[in-house]
Order: sequence, then structure tokens, then C-alpha cells
Amino acid sequence: MPQTGKERGCELLIEALLSTNTLTAAAKMAGISKRTVLRRLEEKEFQAAFTKAKRDVLKRAAAILARNSGKAAVTLGQIFLGKPIENQSARVAAAKATLSLALAALTFEDIDERLRRLEGQTNDAI
Repeated sequence: MPQTGKERGCELLIEALLSTNTLTAAAKMAGISKRTVLRRLEEKEFQAAFTKAKRDVLKRAAAILARNSGKAAVTLGQIFLGKPIENQSARVAAAKATLSLALAALTFEDIDERLRRLEGQTNDAI
């Protein structure tokens, strides 16, 4: 089914909101007024779509962190074994942050999955 103009406009606005730092910049990028941005942000349907888009972006970021966790562990292992590495302090900090954030993202995904399962069980029981 083809998209309506409003649906396409909402997609453009979500993309703009995720790509810019201000509502004014997002409005300009989406080709709409700031007032329209504010109005859309009040709509439940738009809020749901925007939340889903943000969740998708964070899931992709978590996947990148997970993918780089092995490299982070290798970096820490090399430094632990006393092998000199260029920019050692920065690499340690980056490796630690990568592992920490990847673990936090995994923990969040696990909790989110468990919560969704529980909500599903609750809905089935009602």
C-alpha cells in the first residue's frame, strides 16, 4: 500500500529529528515549520513511531558495540601482557568503555525481553 503524504512527512521528520540537534534544524531539514514539529511531537501515533526509530538506532549501536567487544578484549589483553601499543591510555579507555556499554546494552535487551514476555503472559491471562 502506498504511503500517504503525512506518513512520508512523518518519516522525514523522524529522520531529521535523529540527525539534528534542534527542533528548528529538524523542521528545516524536513521542510516543515517548527510549529508542525511541535504538533507532531504531541501526536500519540508519531510518538510511537519516533520511539521505535530511536530504539532501532540504539539496537544498531548496541550491535556495533557487541561486534567490537572482542577487539576491545584483545586490546586489553595485549596491554595486560605488557606489549607496548601506541596511544595506550586512550585505547584502554576506549576498550573499557566498549565492553562496559556492550554489557549494559545486553543487560537492557535481556530485561526488555523478559518484560515483554511477562506483559504477554499478563495479557493472555486477562
